[in-house]
Amino acid sequence: MHDNEREYHAAAAFVYIGDRAFTFDEIWSGVELAETAAIPLSQIGHALSHNWSATVGALALRNAATLRALIDEANA
Repeated sequence: MHDNEREYHAAAAFVYIGDRAFTFDEIWSGVELAETAAIPLSQIGHALSHNWSATVGALALRNAATLRALIDEANA
């Protein structure tokens, strides 16, 4: 990722959840998939605030159904 021609994180950096390691690239790929599935960033952010590890896992694994369930849970 770049901002004003400067790299501010490496796409190959890892986020560890339990015994799994996900790259930032995997997570951002899931965010892009969610946006194409008409899931707003505000809802993703709300799910992240409610259950960060499960939401990151759903994003990294590109699991829109689980992400939607997490959003519903966060809104309950």
